[in-house]
Amino acid sequence: VPLAAAALSDAQKLVRVIVLKSLSAQMFQLLVERLSVLAQRRIFYVPFSRSLSVDSSKVKMYRDLMQECMDTKGILVVQPDHILSFELMAVDRQLSPETGVSEEMLQAQRWLDNHTRDILDESDEILHVRYQLVYTVGVQNALQGHPERWTTTQQVLSVVAKHAARFVSNFPSHSATEVSVGERGTFPFIRILHPTAGKELVQWIAQDVTSGALENLSFDQASSKVKGAVRQFISAEKISYRCIRLVEGHYQGTTIWPGLLVLRGLLACGILVYALKERRFRVDYGLSPKRTMLAVPFRAKDMPSLRAEFGHPDVAVTLTCLSYYYTGLTHEQLLLCFELLLKQDNPALEYESWVLELQSVPEHLRNLRGVNTESAEQLNDLQKLFTFNKAVIDFYLSRVVFPKEAKAFPHKLTCSGWDLAQEKRHLTTGFSGTNDNRYLLPSSMGQHDLDYQRSTNARVLGFLLRPENNCYRCVPPGQKVQEFIQALISQTPEVRVLLDVGAQMLELKNQELAVAWLRAKKDAQAAVFVNDDDELVVVSRDGTAELLVSSPFAQQLDQCIVYLDDAHTRGTDLKLPSGFRAAVTLGPKVTKDRLTQGS
Repeated sequence: VPLAAAALSDAQKLVRVIVLKSLSAQMFQLLVERLSVLAQRRIFYVPFSRSLSVDSSKVKMYRDLMQECMDTKGILVVQPDHILSFELMAVDRQLSPETGVSEEMLQAQRWLDNHTRDILDESDEILHVRYQLVYTVGVQNALQGHPERWTTTQQVLSVVAKHAARFVSNFPSHSATEVSVGERGTFPFIRILHPTAGKELVQWIAQDVTSGALENLSFDQASSKVKGAVRQFISAEKISYRCIRLVEGHYQGTTIWPGLLVLRGLLACGILVYALKERRFRVDYGLSPKRTMLAVPFRAKDMPSLRAEFGHPDVAVTLTCLSYYYTGLTHEQLLLCFELLLKQDNPALEYESWVLELQSVPEHLRNLRGVNTESAEQLNDLQKLFTFNKAVIDFYLSRVVFPKEAKAFPHKLTCSGWDLAQEKRHLTTGFSGTNDNRYLLPSSMGQHDLDYQRSTNARVLGFLLRPENNCYRCVPPGQKVQEFIQALISQTPEVRVLLDVGAQMLELKNQELAVAWLRAKKDAQAAVFVNDDDELVVVSRDGTAELLVSSPFAQQLDQCIVYLDDAHTRGTDLKLPSGFRAAVTLGPKVTKDRLTQGS
């Protein structure tokens, strides 16, 4: 990439090196080392997002920086979101009455289309269709059917929790489900691994619904024929016209009808199973408190997407509930719950529902009159009791999170990674270590394999199948990270590098895991990991953390252990000593391409 960028930047084209967020810091440092010193080339980095307040002067400044970069034969390091944000804002501003800014942005975008020469690093990942950017347009409106839209979902998840033990007994092997049941009153960790388990769960819930398991939906007066039609309506994707007419005839226009539609979306249309089967907490979704109180998509372990949101409201509601159940409430959130509780018409009754499922509540805290939130000691006791309590979390979600955040917009502007490969005046070039995804490239791009690289796939497979790599260890289900570290240390020959391609190290943050491994690995002097700013960092035994590039350990990696999370196993380059042995984790959706790129 540095060689191609230097050759193409000729003062006639604006050369942009487009990289993933996780690799942007490393690429910037690489270009500075290779080109700024040797070739006297300036490296530019100009991020852009919708959060910027743009006026005519800032558009002109941005345009002037691009012109300066081109005139000085500089190289612009940019992330996909920066390019797509500018494109969408240029379109969005055409709807704005500020004609001056809108025209200037449109002219700037046209100039970029005519002068940019793009180089994509890890192009198959950048051009993947899952990289989407959505701009909402218009005035926010409350979700249709609120608040039943989320209270029904919360009640369905309560029914799911009640079937946790049934999951364990009906699917004893861990190939169908993964269930971890906590204390009473908390939501169990449930992952569906086989479609059969998902289908069974849907049928169990449908049966419970018609038996009166949901507070806001009662079918006590319905005949057995109507109940059967309701079960089919909410659990089967394809239903007969007669069934639809029967359910509509009894419930359309009543208060039950919106709840039935929500249930049909959750069960029959697969939203619930999708959330429990296809999405992994902290890997595919989770919380990003600085952005929003709702769950957001994750690009990798503990890496929220910068601006992406879940487009389907019921998916967002379901994953938000699960995120809070697994994360728990903070000290401030719990305190807010008690403040809102005391403002209720009947706070004592609501508090009784909080402690109903708990067995470990002291007698003096079983009644609201015994609660004193001004006592720091008692507040700590309440934190331990209610942090993961589902009833309290549902109260917080329905009173704080969803009324404020669960909104819908009338219009949306969207673009994806394919927009980076649109046909322009100058070519777009992409580099990738494998060609497995060549059939998924945009129609405007084609794969061109160099003759001397045609054997790459065979050679990579040959490396993977070498005798020293013929070692596999199956980790017992539910094993803790500390136990995994001990198993790692006991390996012979020793393991000095951990590549978490399968995103299995979910209990600890990157630095926490690196420090824990360093403490257990007595002969290592330091541990290397990637921090939240996508920078390689080394932490020594005394707890001092510093950037690897400026640390003495950069030349002493033989004394270090290395941990790379799944987001940084792809494209991260480290010059490790010969003979180092690495452990690679596997997990859901780890394809051959993902494995070879991460290894």
